[in-house]
Amino acid sequence: MKVLVEFHHVFLFMQKNNRMEVIALICCRGGSKSIPEKNIKEFCGKPLLGWALDHAVQSGVFDQIILSTDSQKIATVGEEYGAIIPGLRPDYLATSESDVFDTHKYVFNKLQITDKTHVVCILTNNPFINSKLIREGYAIAKGANFNTIALDVIKVGGDYLHFRHCYEKDGRLFFHDSEAMKKSGINRQSYESTYTSISNMRWGKPSVMIDYNIYKNEIIQNGSLPIPLPKTRNFDLDDMDDWKIAEAVFSGLFL
Repeated sequence: MKVLVEFHHVFLFMQKNNRMEVIALICCRGGSKSIPEKNIKEFCGKPLLGWALDHAVQSGVFDQIILSTDSQKIATVGEEYGAIIPGLRPDYLATSESDVFDTHKYVFNKLQITDKTHVVCILTNNPFINSKLIREGYAIAKGANFNTIALDVIKVGGDYLHFRHCYEKDGRLFFHDSEAMKKSGINRQSYESTYTSISNMRWGKPSVMIDYNIYKNEIIQNGSLPIPLPKTRNFDLDDMDDWKIAEAVFSGLFL
């Protein structure tokens, strides 16, 4: 195994038998607005990023765990928890409008990561995705020879049917799919269960993960494999209300 680490303008590259095998990519920018410094804010005793990195390390499935960030503070925390940092990414990939798939492309190109590599992109937003769930995701993706996208999902009932979703206009709510609503019944138990995904854990080929349109079309045409999460582990920390609820649940489950 050959390791060359880039930090402060020194390049990183890791080879195993002349190719990279299984990697985790975690993308964290420093300019979180809804929760300032969210990725390194303490969550139940350690930085939020620390949970994601600990779970990835403890899963035992990765040849390397890469952290992409624009922030020196985040990079320092990442190193403490075992991440490899391929230098700080440029500012244009670190705004609230930046496309995370462009960051994937930047990292994959920089490290010469191709489809010979099996990749999972993990977001820090859900600290409940632990090492067991990562191993389950790996087994599901591996079972398909890593030729399709696999995503974290929860199974939901009729209350979450798409035609019950609404948008607001002039202070009133309207159904997104009014035609489907016209055909619907009142008894939600009569509908098959559906699935929803926040996509905090995405397995897929690097060539699919570098462009959102490619990624989206792959799911539309071929579907994706579900990685089931219990409802008690389905979180997406976007604001302080999310954070407080998640800390209460996390403390009750694990601490």
